[in-house]
Amino acid sequence: MAPKRQETGRDSLAALITQLHLLGGTASRATLTERLGCGRSVMGFLLTELTDRGVVTVDRAARPSNGQDTGRPSHRVSIAPEAPVVIAVQINVDTATVATVALGGRVLRSSTISLQRRIAVETLLDRICSLAAEQSRAHPRLLAIGVSVPSPVRRRDGYAFAPLHLGWGALPLREMLTERMARVPGLAELPLAIGNDANLAGLAEYHHGAGRDATQMLYLTTADIGLGGGLISNGQLFDGAHGYAMEPGHITVDPAGAPCPCGSTGCLEIEADHRGLLRASGRATVPDHEIAHSADLLLQAATRGEEAAMLAVRHVAARLGNGLASLTNLTDPDRIVLGGSLARYRQLAADTIAESLTARSFLSHADPALVLEGTLTAPALLGAADLAFQPLLDDPRLTLDRL
Repeated sequence: MAPKRQETGRDSLAALITQLHLLGGTASRATLTERLGCGRSVMGFLLTELTDRGVVTVDRAARPSNGQDTGRPSHRVSIAPEAPVVIAVQINVDTATVATVALGGRVLRSSTISLQRRIAVETLLDRICSLAAEQSRAHPRLLAIGVSVPSPVRRRDGYAFAPLHLGWGALPLREMLTERMARVPGLAELPLAIGNDANLAGLAEYHHGAGRDATQMLYLTTADIGLGGGLISNGQLFDGAHGYAMEPGHITVDPAGAPCPCGSTGCLEIEADHRGLLRASGRATVPDHEIAHSADLLLQAATRGEEAAMLAVRHVAARLGNGLASLTNLTDPDRIVLGGSLARYRQLAADTIAESLTARSFLSHADPALVLEGTLTAPALLGAADLAFQPLLDDPRLTLDRL
């Protein structure tokens, strides 16, 4: 095979696997051919190679899913059961989840560790490795492990700079995990990738959820405590010079607001996460272990239309709009996706968010961004899986040859 044809074939193979991944792991041959912009013969060549490598299966008897039988089979291409998988890990304030994920974002198996009672980071990492090893035994073609953590993460070495809400100090997370993986059969020498949870959640929403086909997607999310986000620009995650970007939770939205653990006051996260919602309702002293439950009850009351609860939601929604206005002026998004409780604020007070954003954003008067709720139930986990799959999507032959 001539060098030029090899290069084209490699790029086309990567494009095919990527499209199948983004389409949920199954698609018609016609759809894939159209998306790649290639001929039928090229598609046949690529599918033959992926079939031989155990990555896809082709159902040649499948009919169109719309029920219209045109007399011609619409070959169905699907990720093969024996295709390579990854282990995805999501560490958050209350739980750590370890899952086996297939191409297409399908979770095959999942286990959860409760963090309601604080445990040492070393103990948690040992348990994560144990669960990962257990799951790996069912899938011998394991590509890599991807980890999402609620902290800025240095790209160079996986250093978690500030996992503040976990009660940890800064730590060399990749080094600590790598040392443990080296002692566990099935995990030794396995590639390991670590990223910030909000960045990875945004990446997953862009690939599989509400951010599909956006040019510049701004993502913000909050669960119980803290607020994070990410920016996906022309398909690439923007993470700054060192990997720490973005930290939208620490832009000021109310200079006279509450003090933030970062040392500033009125930060977006302290004004718009569950602590901000409860404080707006007059409940500023809820214990940490009750914050999630208390905030959920308040949101349920707002959903029922109770006036006091709605006033608290609108207070927080206005602060959220302030933050989105500043971020819009900085990033010029064509789509804003809100996850976690921020999505619920949009459901309940979309007009308040829009009014605040428009009043304070210069760019929103030119080309306003579409504001949507996230659609994925576990975006950070799927984002960790996408991070682990990236080498396969970039260079399938090289990655598959190493298995």
